[in-house]
Amino acid sequence: MVPFANTANAGGFSVREQSAEGQGASFAGIAAGGSDLSSMFFNPATITMHEGLQTESDAALIFPYSKANNGVTTPGGLGGPGSGNIGEIALVPSSYASYQYNENLFLGFTVNSPFGLVTEGNPAWAGSFHGIKSDLFMVQAGPVVGYKINDMVSVAAAVRAVFVDVELTQNAGAAGVGTLAGDDVSVNFALGILLNPVEGTRIGIGYNSETSLDVEGALLFSAVPALNQPVTASLTTPGTLTVGLRQTLSDNLTLLLGFEWTDWSQLQQLAPINAVTGAPATAATPFLWEDGYYYSIGAEYQYDDNTTLRAGFAYEDSPVPDTTRGVRVPDADRYWFSVGASRVINEKWRGSVGYTHIVIDDGNVSLAPGGGLPGLAATFEQHVDIVAFSATYRWH
Repeated sequence: MVPFANTANAGGFSVREQSAEGQGASFAGIAAGGSDLSSMFFNPATITMHEGLQTESDAALIFPYSKANNGVTTPGGLGGPGSGNIGEIALVPSSYASYQYNENLFLGFTVNSPFGLVTEGNPAWAGSFHGIKSDLFMVQAGPVVGYKINDMVSVAAAVRAVFVDVELTQNAGAAGVGTLAGDDVSVNFALGILLNPVEGTRIGIGYNSETSLDVEGALLFSAVPALNQPVTASLTTPGTLTVGLRQTLSDNLTLLLGFEWTDWSQLQQLAPINAVTGAPATAATPFLWEDGYYYSIGAEYQYDDNTTLRAGFAYEDSPVPDTTRGVRVPDADRYWFSVGASRVINEKWRGSVGYTHIVIDDGNVSLAPGGGLPGLAATFEQHVDIVAFSATYRWH
C-alpha cells in the first residue's frame, strides 16, 4: 500500500494550483512575481513587491479524468470491468498575507496544500489488488520574512508547519479490503531571491524544501481482524526549485518564462513496517522515480489600466517511469494550455481568474506479479481541467 494519492493534475502527486494569476499563464514566470500575492508560494522573495497590508484568498477547482477501460491481471488474463474514472473533483484553497513593516522589511503568512488529492477506482476491476482508494490531505502554514536589500535585490525565507493525513484501500483477497490509515506532523522551509538587473527585466528563484514524514497509523483488514497491526511508513515529499523570468517587450506586452525542477528521484521505494516488531507490514512498493521537469512560456497583455490578459503553455516531463507506473499514480507526460485575466475592481479589491486544460499521455501500466499481488496490464486515458479564482484586498 502506498501512503499518498494523485489526480494527475501535476507531476507525481504535486498540487501546483496555488495561484489563480499563475494558472492563467501555465505558471510561466511565477517565481518572478506578479500583481497577486500568491507567487510567494513559489518564491517567498516576491513578498517585497507588495506595499502596505494585503491579504489574498485563492481557490482552484480541479476536474480530473483518469480511466482504464481495460485491465488484465497476469498471469491468467483475468479481466472484468474497467477502473471507472479514478479522479475526483477537488477544491484546493490557499491564502496569503503580506505586511510592509518598513522600507526594507516585509512580513507575511501563507497557507497551502502542496501535495495530495483523492482517487478512487472500481473495487471490482482487475487493478483493485494494487489500489482502490487513495486519500491524502496535506496542509502547511507558516510565516514569511522578506528583505529588500536595494532596488535590484530582495531575499526571503519561510518556515511552515505541516500536517498530513492518509487513508488507502485495496483488495486484499480473502482478507477483504485492506486499509492503511495514519497521520504525521512535520516542518519544512522555503528560500527565495528576486533580481531586477535592468529596467523591464525581473528574475526570481525560489526553493521549497523537502518534507520528511513518518506516518503512524494502522493496517486493517475487513474480513480478518486478526491481521490488523499498527504500522509506520516513511515518506519524503520532494524539494522543488522554481525559476521565473518576466521581460517587458512593450508598454502593454510582457514575456513570461518558467522552469521547475522537482527532486522526485529520492522516491525509490516505500516499505510500511509493523510499529511494534519492526518487521515489514506489507511487501515494499518499488517506485524508482526520476526527477521531474516543467517548462513554461506565456505572455501578459495590459488591455487597459485595470485589465490584464494572459495565456501560457507548458510541457511537464513526468517523474514516473514506464516500468513502475501503478494504478494509484498513473502519471505520464503532460501538456498545459492556459488562459486567464486579472481586474482591478477599485483601490481596495483586485481579482484574478485562470483556466487550464491539460492533455496527458496515456498511462500504460505493466506490473509484474510479486509481493503476493498479481501482475496487471492496463492503459489509463487521462486529462484534467482546472478553474482558479482569487481575490486580493489591500487594507492600507
